[in-house]
Amino acid sequence: MPELEATDRPRSPRVVEDGIIFHRARVRTRGGAYATAFGLGLALVGAVLLALPGTLLGFVGFGLVFAGLPVLPMTGVPIVSSTTSYVVAILASAGVWFLIGHVSALRATRRAVASWPEWFREVRPLALGVWAGSLLALALGAVILGAL
Repeated sequence: MPELEATDRPRSPRVVEDGIIFHRARVRTRGGAYATAFGLGLALVGAVLLALPGTLLGFVGFGLVFAGLPVLPMTGVPIVSSTTSYVVAILASAGVWFLIGHVSALRATRRAVASWPEWFREVRPLALGVWAGSLLALALGAVILGAL
């Protein structure tokens, strides 16, 4: 059997750099990681604001930490501040953000043409729901404990 030349091999569909298939694959593979990075980055900005002096910066920083780490109220962080609580909350929140980003990526790439604006359109309502739930749990805990 004669050897096949490079031009005789069957070709696979080529992915054009910055093309439709490229963007769909990029959104599908990196959506969860970007959502996780955004959530943890939001918490990091909040932690930096908490470290700065000032009541308003502390209030905003506390809200950003709880928005970035939505599992904090479930681990009892305002009342129980142990290292284990924070580690569990950070890992669980990273998992929640990854799940939200990945599900949004799958939903966004169902369409023929999908890129980051479509992913953002899918992730936005889920993220707002998570943030609202986290801040509502924090407010409910404050009311129950008599702080508000």
